[in-house]
Amino acid sequence: KDIVCFANTVHDENCYLIFGVADNLEIKGMQKPRKKQADIIDSISNLIFAGDVYPTVEVKTIVFDGVELDVLTIFNVENTPIYLKKQYGQMRPWCIYTRTGDKNTPDNGNADVTDIENLWRKRLGLTKPPLEYIYDRLHNKAEWTTSDNRYYNVYRPEYTIEIHPNDDDLDAEFYAYAMPNSNTSYDELNIKYQTTILDSYQIVVLDGGRLQIPTPTWGYVCHDEYGLHHKYTYKYYVGGSKRYRILRFLYDPQNSDHRYAFMHLQDVVLFYRSDEERLAFEVYIEGHQNLLSDKISEITRFDHISTGSDRKTEVYKERLKTGVALNALLKEWRNTHDTK
Repeated sequence: KDIVCFANTVHDENCYLIFGVADNLEIKGMQKPRKKQADIIDSISNLIFAGDVYPTVEVKTIVFDGVELDVLTIFNVENTPIYLKKQYGQMRPWCIYTRTGDKNTPDNGNADVTDIENLWRKRLGLTKPPLEYIYDRLHNKAEWTTSDNRYYNVYRPEYTIEIHPNDDDLDAEFYAYAMPNSNTSYDELNIKYQTTILDSYQIVVLDGGRLQIPTPTWGYVCHDEYGLHHKYTYKYYVGGSKRYRILRFLYDPQNSDHRYAFMHLQDVVLFYRSDEERLAFEVYIEGHQNLLSDKISEITRFDHISTGSDRKTEVYKERLKTGVALNALLKEWRNTHDTK
């Protein structure tokens, strides 16, 4: 019941149950048999929920002040309210349970009507600001239709994404030279609610027009002892970020032109799973600068490129090789890191 109540929240945050803490907040540690994640998931999956919408949970053990605690995470869901179709224990079917303060809705009752209304508003996307709503809906491309570089949401046509040519004469960045065709141009992407621009991105058109994506973010590694100057520059995306969600919206892996250009992009641009992973990996590289330098010196793949400027060509060669070397080290680091 706690899990269902915590899943039925209007906010967009995960909820947590911590095992091993007494009511007076004293850290006791695990003194009773542990709740195994598989057992909890099995218990939930054996229940019958309306619309087959189930709570999603995870159990992890953490160490706090030398004491082991178990943390049950109830992940945020948008398809609220969650409620049973058949009785379970004292929980009644069709009753909507939630949590107010430190109390759950009574077994024989329903949540307050205002709370129920807000839970349905959450399911319909009516509790989010327009920009947040747009980002949340980008994952479902079927909700969007396009005409003349303008996308609009079929259910909420006041939400639009518009792409316009950038008239500035901008140089191609280094990763353009990882493509078979280094011809590059730039556009501007505007996310709009009615006539108001809510967010904007610079869009790069790579490989002579094969691939159109937001420009990646700059990264810097191998700083001096004072942390003021860096030796190597690279570019990256972070999974789950707003920029990454725009990339996944524009990139179609079923399109062979997109896929071919994207494959070359992945060679020289890093794709992190999270910002936490990026920070941890950059700390690792700072402590192993010679490892990166040695890896770069072994790469000869891009010695043939020419940008029309000797100085620019040398800089771009180094950045391309840095991207390849960092990707190789990231793969090795993940293999070690993921097994811990």
